[in-house]
Amino acid sequence: MINKRNGFPPQIKLRCTHKYVYFRRMIETVNPSYFFPNYVGFLGDLRLERRAKELWNKLCNHPSSSIRQLASTKAEQKGYYRFLNNETVKEEELVKESSHRMSSLAKGRNLLCIQDTCEVNLGKHKGRLKKDSGLGRSDKSDTAHCFKLHPGLVLDVAGLNPLGFSHIKVFHRPEEMPDRIERAYKTQPIEEKESYKWIEVAQKSKEVLKDAETVTFIEDREGDIYEQFVMIPDEKHHLLIRSRTTRNLSNGKKLYKEVDSQPIAGTYTIDLPTDSRKNQYKREAEITVRFKKCEIKCPNNLKKKGYPESIELTCISVKEIGKVSKPINWKLLTTHKIESYQDALVIIEWYNARWYIEQLFRILKKQGFGIEETELESGWAIRKLVIMQMTALLKILQMNIAYADPEEGQPIEDVFDTEQIETLTLMNTKLQGKTIKLQNHHNPKRTKWAAWIIGRIGGWKGYDSQGPPGVIALKKGLDRLSYIIEGTKLIKDVGTP
Repeated sequence: MINKRNGFPPQIKLRCTHKYVYFRRMIETVNPSYFFPNYVGFLGDLRLERRAKELWNKLCNHPSSSIRQLASTKAEQKGYYRFLNNETVKEEELVKESSHRMSSLAKGRNLLCIQDTCEVNLGKHKGRLKKDSGLGRSDKSDTAHCFKLHPGLVLDVAGLNPLGFSHIKVFHRPEEMPDRIERAYKTQPIEEKESYKWIEVAQKSKEVLKDAETVTFIEDREGDIYEQFVMIPDEKHHLLIRSRTTRNLSNGKKLYKEVDSQPIAGTYTIDLPTDSRKNQYKREAEITVRFKKCEIKCPNNLKKKGYPESIELTCISVKEIGKVSKPINWKLLTTHKIESYQDALVIIEWYNARWYIEQLFRILKKQGFGIEETELESGWAIRKLVIMQMTALLKILQMNIAYADPEEGQPIEDVFDTEQIETLTLMNTKLQGKTIKLQNHHNPKRTKWAAWIIGRIGGWKGYDSQGPPGVIALKKGLDRLSYIIEGTKLIKDVGTP
């Protein structure tokens, strides 16, 4: 499976110049209760807490943003609308519930915390959306019909399995917000800028994950902020960020020139798919790796704010060689010590795990949960629904990751309940093909076995040679599994005297 955005496979098998390098994943059993919410004590009302759990179960087993589709009865539908529109149900409490479960899982683990931002644009419904209800300006227009999500998705380093969310920041840009010039953006304190979201979520995550052995925060180029490199790292907490631009070094040189002047530490090869959106053709890409410890100077506009004159980071250069129109060429900044080529490869693999949060946003929108198609009219209600969806869609992501994992993912009980496993067992027999290539050869005690079945009923052909089931096929399969279970229950109910 290839990471189509950055050109790296989620589970890296590096074809090096002299030998193969593998990263062994040890899958640890996680108590299934950590993947199911417990709202007791968070919403202050037992009836609301029961309703929240009921709605979450619906979202988990039948991913959708339509309350009409989620509800089995008219009374249920009204109950869900009232819950989401109830002003006493605070989005902060829904976030706390998710973070609380993640906190319990963190003890003694080495963790990756991936951050990114997703815009939920409700422009199609702006005529019926309530004003002043948690919606604001979009990246592409000044009309108030969108909000943004900035979560911290936590993975276990041992298996790169998703464990939950350390924090989920939900915010919107005020419609009347002054532009950058009016705000004197360059001289504003970092706490007053939207980019502070990277630091804020990292700081809150440090509190939630305080019992972890180590935490590495992984961010894209937008997170390349000098203030963050000063505020976040310590012996236990590290940063891994893709560089946005070259920087001045204490030795008078430029960052990119300095690292690219280093000898090649090693090379590996990856297969890039065709991507018409980027005019990228299918090819085999040879990647060179260089690294260099550098001392980065404090930007001039921050020198009077009390920040250190310089910070020490290691820069890793990942560069494609050969005559191609758009070669891979990016730089990674990290506070981790890099002493060998193998150390650099581990960091590259960790950064590549960003692919999972992009998949998470993809499931949330469009053909997944379809959050931008919801019929809800209040922005506050939609924001609360999204927070609940974020934890519910982890099941799809877990299946997607399991299919690429040599250990076949997490124990199946971590992801599915007893009723679902029983139904999957029956369906597996029916879906087996006559040929060896169209049979489920995976371990029934691992999530990959279930992913094969759910992918098949979601429209995937079942041939590994055609690639693994995608997140949309898994989402469709999960929908069908829910319908099958409901139909089975109906037959049992009708047949009961």
